[in-house]
Amino acid sequence: MDTIQIAIILNEEKLEKLSTIDTKNIMRYINGITSEYGYRYCDFYKISNVGNFIVKISYPRFFDGINAYLITNSIECDQVHWNFSMNMSKHPLLCDAQIELNRVDIPFTFMMGQNYDFHSYRKVYQVLDYVYRKKNIKSNPKAYTNVAEYKPETIIYADTPTPAKYNKKVMFYDQYNNLKAKTDDKERLYELEAKYDELSKRMRIEVSKRINRKAFSIDEFSQFNIFKEYSVKYKEYILDNLFDLNEVNEFYEKSAMEIATRLLVYREEATNFNYENFIYREIQHIYDYEIIRRALKICIENVKTREKAVTAIKKVLMNYQLNENIIVMETYITIKEMREAIFRYLPW
Repeated sequence: MDTIQIAIILNEEKLEKLSTIDTKNIMRYINGITSEYGYRYCDFYKISNVGNFIVKISYPRFFDGINAYLITNSIECDQVHWNFSMNMSKHPLLCDAQIELNRVDIPFTFMMGQNYDFHSYRKVYQVLDYVYRKKNIKSNPKAYTNVAEYKPETIIYADTPTPAKYNKKVMFYDQYNNLKAKTDDKERLYELEAKYDELSKRMRIEVSKRINRKAFSIDEFSQFNIFKEYSVKYKEYILDNLFDLNEVNEFYEKSAMEIATRLLVYREEATNFNYENFIYREIQHIYDYEIIRRALKICIENVKTREKAVTAIKKVLMNYQLNENIIVMETYITIKEMREAIFRYLPW
């Protein structure tokens, strides 16, 4: 669990009599709600058109004041709900309100390879882009980049053309850089690095969905097992919409055919043909060594000739991976590793 967005629906009589002073009092009260560990974990967001108080609740911040903390079970979520409900019950204007669940975000964590960073997985994101578009016809996945280096920092797969208007979306991001951008205090950042020694290797794969269900009473919300309700469903959503290996294999077959076609044309047109030049020319369209291997099998019948080509191409791609630090030799293996990390996520 990470964050939820709720709407606090006031009693109609209280809402009608609500003054500006009352509104500001409620806003301050919500922002000041503190866990038994001493951390603020609620943020007033806005007032909706119908007068509901829109609030964001962070489960990790409840326990450690920052999203670096990993929520791993339903008991921790129950603590958050109980504390929040208790605080709601203490406020004269909120004590009989209803709570409507608007959005639930659940992150999954993948540990990046020892010598890799978020940008290293560029070709993985591109393969997953094919799968997501296939499953969500209206989608138009986006990458937010560091302009200076032109490296992706966040990848968003949303089910609508405009990510902000999503109903369901999956975000990939470097959690360390995400926290670094939000933390002005360098000493605090050093403390986090020491406390969470694996933080710099965390890739977050976060599912976010808009929720439409009947509002809760405060008592019902305090007993609602949100972790059990959504964690398995969200895991299944990722596995089906991004990590469907049948679709990945279909992409590999299509890409192999396309590369094979371009290779045949290039071989006929080039004055001094060699495989190294072809690879450098097509590197933006080459997502995995495995795709090239399949392409060569399509367009080169002679086994010895094919083996010689494989050797030359493998050397070029290994150098590219080493120099650019972009995974291209084992993209499919990496996708399977990411899939397995999500699949093993077992809520309780």
